[in-house]
Amino acid sequence: MINFLIDTSIAVCAVMLIGYMIRYQLRRIHESNKADQIPVDDYLLKITQATGISAYDTFCKSAENWRVSAATIDHDFKIYLASQTVPYYVKDFIRKNKKSIDELFRIKGISITDKRQVLFHSLLPLLFWGGTVFLSLYVFPHIWP
Repeated sequence: MINFLIDTSIAVCAVMLIGYMIRYQLRRIHESNKADQIPVDDYLLKITQATGISAYDTFCKSAENWRVSAATIDHDFKIYLASQTVPYYVKDFIRKNKKSIDELFRIKGISITDKRQVLFHSLLPLLFWGGTVFLSLYVFPHIWP
């Protein structure tokens, strides 16, 4: 009887292990497919931050190669604002200029000399240290006699 229970538990563990391995492989394949897709919204934000032009101007610039009318651009931009659906010509523009956008964003993007960021990153450790000192000197002694 004990041998049957041991064999059954080993079989259940083996089936669970194989199931987890298959699940892991399927998730890994699914994640690699997601990585191949271009995050268009991120690139629109990068273009806006690095160049200083609006998302609408990006739509107009990307429509130049496709000869899209101004009415279509306006309509597509309204759809983009309502449902975050990006038209084909903007996706094509981002796909073709992905490396340039990344380079431009790296150069002009987040600057280390930004005063607000320097102030934030300087005061954050002080806040943590202050909280730690407050906890260790005032709170913990009253909790643990």
